[in-house]
Amino acid sequence: MSQPTDHFCPGCGTAMKIFLRYPWHFCDKCRKTAASGTGRVVECSNVGMSGGFQWRYAGTDEWMTCRGLYCLIQSRDVYLSEARFGGIVAQPILSHQMPEDTKSSFRDMDIRKD
Repeated sequence: MSQPTDHFCPGCGTAMKIFLRYPWHFCDKCRKTAASGTGRVVECSNVGMSGGFQWRYAGTDEWMTCRGLYCLIQSRDVYLSEARFGGIVAQPILSHQMPEDTKSSFRDMDIRKD
């Protein structure tokens, strides 16, 4: 079997190490620009050493814990979630992959806290 080719960030084109589990992931620099539909930048991290996913709006103190977050990177629909062995991964999504109840919520307004 041949070695997989290099991966390039779909946001900025930076050459990156390929991860077959996340074949089209964004680089950390682009991931840190993730924002709600109204442009509010979000920060994401693991809940603790054992994993978990949490997010907050940049500049705020309130963390929200969930499984993942739909948002935008460079006007592209993305899903942020916990990576398999820790860390955060951002992957582009296609409209047919999004649940029906989220198709407009993260693109047209702030991320809901409820």
